[in-house]
Amino acid sequence: LYPGDSWRNAYTEIRRILIEDGFEWQQGSVYFGNPERINPVTCVVAAQRLARELPWFTDSVRDIRMLRIEENDDLGPAVEQPARARRR
Repeated sequence: LYPGDSWRNAYTEIRRILIEDGFEWQQGSVYFGNPERINPVTCVVAAQRLARELPWFTDSVRDIRMLRIEENDDLGPAVEQPARARRR
């Protein structure tokens, strides 16, 4: 589906567009929208831009969703603490 040399470049192309549209890359294929710039309408417009500018995008996507996350709490300390206790 992706016409480039490596399918990994597809992720780079997607990331470029989403960052331009106000999203922040988290990891893998997960992006968070900057709440000052992103709302349901701008999110849909960004998805439409991906489909318009990347001809292979629509056939490549299995699942694309918009979720509203009320809080973004870091659970890193919760999983690090048991690991530290195990090492003692």
